[in-house]
Amino acid sequence: MKNSLVAAIAFLWLSLFSGVVAAQVVLTVEREGAPETARSFTLAELQAMPQSEIRTANEFIDGVRSFRGPRVSYLLRICNADGAASVRMIALNDYEVEIQVSEFDKYQPILALTMDGKELSVRDKGPIWVIYPMSDFSELRDPVFNSRLIWQLDRILYR
Repeated sequence: MKNSLVAAIAFLWLSLFSGVVAAQVVLTVEREGAPETARSFTLAELQAMPQSEIRTANEFIDGVRSFRGPRVSYLLRICNADGAASVRMIALNDYEVEIQVSEFDKYQPILALTMDGKELSVRDKGPIWVIYPMSDFSELRDPVFNSRLIWQLDRILYR
């Protein structure tokens, strides 16, 4: 009886804990200086959004790879930020880059969640890696745009 009770408590605790991990926020989007506008997203919520695919090469990978995830422009639209002029994208390690929103319409970068069909882990530049179609536009093969391939994306602040 005692072993059954301990096992039941352990099962419930693990069930609750694993649910919390599965529902963990991986991205927050907000208007800069207005925390009341913050929208938080779990990986599952990002995966449920319309997905786009980009097949491209960049200086951080070998060869052409296939990336899938929601478009940055779509995410900004559902966060009522599609009228913003620029965004600051901030990684888990606090690396950040500022990007003009007009680039998102022109190049349609994505918030890559997978590479070659496998989820991106923190160890592999995930769970979110901003990917531009570098192979499709010669002007993107530039150090300025390479710096915008921000991985381990954590926050987007728009203004």
